[in-house]
Amino acid sequence: MLVLWAAFWGLAGGLCVEALELHARIRRARKWSWRRPIPQGRAAYWTSVAIRAGVGAVLAAAAAASGQVTGAFGALGLGVAAPLVVEKFARLAALPAEAEPQAIAQREAPADAS
Repeated sequence: MLVLWAAFWGLAGGLCVEALELHARIRRARKWSWRRPIPQGRAAYWTSVAIRAGVGAVLAAAAAASGQVTGAFGALGLGVAAPLVVEKFARLAALPAEAEPQAIAQREAPADAS
């Protein structure tokens, strides 16, 4: 799969999630305002949509470039799951730094002489 096509499908996946979220917001609201779709305003809303869709596109393109995704459905799925995937990557990257002080303390602690 071409990286550009994977990015397109990732973008589409991110936009699908945003469309469903917008649908849910409209149904929950008693009075819907296109001028203020979220409390922060319209500009903040569109910025969040662009970030979400962009992250989905970048993630799907990176997966396609590395050979992890070979089809449109996989790239679309990565676009949908982009926030979860990025969160898991962030946890993996942060894990060694958080675990390091505990590991050092265990190595430096004297062994019990029983």
